[in-house]
Order: sequence, then C-alpha cells, then structure tokens
Amino acid sequence: MNRVMICVLLIGSLAAGQDQQVYKLKNGDIITGTVVDQDSLDNTISVKTSFGVVKIDRNQLKQEMVIVHLKDGNLLQGLLITENETELRLQSSLGLLTVEKNLISNIEYGTMKAAGRTEKPQKFTLGDERQIDIFYDPTGYTLEPGVLYVSGLSWGFGVTGNFQITSRWAGYFNGNFNLRPKLQIFKSGNVDREHSLAVGAHYHTRMVPDKYEWMEGELDFNTGFFDYDDQNNYVWIPQGDTTVFYGGYQTIGSEINLDNTERRYNTEWEGFDSGWIDYDRPDPMEYYELFIAYTYSTSRAKTSGRISHTLGAVVGQHPLVGELLTRVYYGGAIDIRKNLIMNYELFWDPWYVEWWHRSEGLFDRGGELTMDKPDKPKVSPYHFDLGFIYSFKDWLRFGIHFQPYIFAVYFKF
Repeated sequence: MNRVMICVLLIGSLAAGQDQQVYKLKNGDIITGTVVDQDSLDNTISVKTSFGVVKIDRNQLKQEMVIVHLKDGNLLQGLLITENETELRLQSSLGLLTVEKNLISNIEYGTMKAAGRTEKPQKFTLGDERQIDIFYDPTGYTLEPGVLYVSGLSWGFGVTGNFQITSRWAGYFNGNFNLRPKLQIFKSGNVDREHSLAVGAHYHTRMVPDKYEWMEGELDFNTGFFDYDDQNNYVWIPQGDTTVFYGGYQTIGSEINLDNTERRYNTEWEGFDSGWIDYDRPDPMEYYELFIAYTYSTSRAKTSGRISHTLGAVVGQHPLVGELLTRVYYGGAIDIRKNLIMNYELFWDPWYVEWWHRSEGLFDRGGELTMDKPDKPKVSPYHFDLGFIYSFKDWLRFGIHFQPYIFAVYFKF
C-alpha cells in the first residue's frame, strides 16, 4: 500500500512540471528539487537538485502521518507525501490532496511505524497555547470562540473568532469592576508565517495602578535623651536640633502623613524616640488604558513549534497624574515542546519600579526615617521579564516568571 501511494506521488510530481518538492529520508536527509524520472524496476526516483540529479530509494522515504486543521474548520488526515513553503500533498481516504498552506491553521505530525501505529509526535506547528498575553501585556491573538479561561487573578471568554473579553476578578474584592475587551483587526498568513493585529481597552471603576514615583523631604527633630532630673523625675533632656530625612519610591498619587507631636531623636541609643512619617496610598479611582498589539509568528526549523514576536503599546490615564502613563513593549514566545512555552519581554515604562527599589511592598519599608539624606536609586525605564508556561493538561497550565506576581495557574474550559 505504501508503494502504491509513493507511485501516486510520482505521477502528481511529474504532472506538476518544475514544482519544487521536499523529500525527507529516514536517515534525516532532506532533498529538495524537481522530479525528472522514475524507475519502477529499482523502485527509485530521480530528483534534480542544486547539486545535481540524485536517485532516491523510495523505501528510504520517511512516512509521516499528519492531521491538518484548516482555517474553515475542516480537518484532513493521512500520509504526508511532500511539503514545501506554499503547499503540502497528503494521501488521505479522499485520495491524493494538495493543500495550500495559507488555508491551514495547524498541522499535527506523527511518524508511522511498521506496525501501522503512530508514535508520539516529535514535530508540531503549534503548541498547546496561542497566547493572548505575554505576562500582563496583550498580544495580537484572541481566544477561540466559546473558550473560557480562569487564572489566579483574571478570567477571559472568546465571544467570536476575533473578539474577546477579559477581566481581573481579583479586583472585585475591592469593588473594582473592570473589563478589557480586545478586537483582532486582522489576521493573515499561513501555518508557516502569521500576522495579527489587535486593539482594545481596559476600564477600571476603582483602581490604584502599579506605577511609582520618587518622593522625598526633610524634617526638624529635637535631639536629646531621657534621664532623671533633680526631683528624680524621668524626663527628656534636650540637646539641640537636627535634620531628619525620608525618601523612597511610592505609588503615584500617594500623600505624606507627618506626626505633628514632638519629634525626638535619642542620642543615647541613636534612634527615634517619637515622631514618624507615613505614606497614604491614594484612594482607588476610575482608571482606563488603551492598547495596540501586533504579533508576528513563524514556524521553527524542522517544524518544532513556533516563535512569536509581539510589539505593543499601552497608554493609561489617571486622575492624579497630569501626563499619560505610557508603556511600550516587545514580547516573545518560543515553543520548547508542545506543552512548554518560554516567554520573555523587554519593556519601556518610566513609571514601573522593580519591587526591590520600592519603599512599599514586599518588606513594607514605607515609614523609614534616616539621619542621612537617602540616595535616590538609579532606576532605568527599561525592564525585562522571563518565564515559562507548562501545560500539564489541555485545561490546566502553570506559569512562573521573574516579575511579580511570580507564580500563575490557568484553567481553560
């Protein structure tokens, strides 16, 4: 039966004239060229290549079973005969089919064993996930229609093939009703190269954005110590005045809250005996963002998954900030295996500060006073993130990355 299918291939190849075909051999060799002759006696085909005419033993051709998903929803499966940049030829139950790649959304590969069974595919054109976000920034993709996902912080639903709605449900506990609709304006290309562009917005009713600014100042403190006076009363013994400093990266819109009682620095144990400073985070307010994202996706060498590149920009408006909060990013996704994706991102955001530079957050250092003027850390507007997403099951995924929040879990229905 296999030889019959190979003969069908030869007839189709000869009829195609000078079409370039790709022949994959069992030893790993890949021969590209045009069929110039066939010999049924010694079971060979002659292919004209860039380095001359070569004979290929048809018994040495690698036979791959594939499942071809078409963009219109149809599905084809059978033996892969040849494949090039524009089309593939498939021996299926419908006969020998030529399928243009611009009609294909995904190809699932498998290698046929001698016993007729298919072993676990080592090649794939699309991993288990077409990501709608790189970390917290959108891509040009949207969820498939009818698909619902829930993560540790958000949920999303594919309304149509090019429109989705997501929301950060974690904000509901603070009264922040929010929605992020995204519309895919266009999507073009084929299974090897794909382009997509999406636009959208994120609206919050009560939100404190993850943006920071440097705040600093100084206060007059009285120096001294406690001791007993002539009447044996334990009293404060003043020695003079000194200047005390504060400073740090705080959430945008924060206010400085000063203690208006006595401000004293104890010289005996070199610490603050009274007086303090606190930063009041702003009340949650209406906040919205607009975004645009373009994604270019290509298949990797030997069809081992895909590499996706996303360029995007997010512009936000906050009532307490007089300028637009802008963020520009480049994000990438590499299919390492069918169920494992590596993500990376470089982004420009002058309002973003890594957690170890923040004066509030993981270690709550917001109320510190110092005798020396604090040095403002040099915080670059350029930042990066790196992480992985592992698909344990089709409906369950785990993520880890460098920037907070570090761990993530996704459920897909």
